[in-house]
Amino acid sequence: MLSTLTAGNEDGKQSKKIERNTRKADFSEILFFELEGLFTEIAQSFRRAQSLWERACSR
Repeated sequence: MLSTLTAGNEDGKQSKKIERNTRKADFSEILFFELEGLFTEIAQSFRRAQSLWERACSR
């Protein structure tokens, strides 16, 4: 059985499959980095809120 990454047919079916998989990987990578940024912002917001709460309680 031929590998998807190395096989190529005359009708180009394998190359289309590779291109489709590459687009999915690119989309997944972008989505991952966007979610990572969102989680970072949420974590920073919680840290700021906790800091403000600690200041308010210490007075």
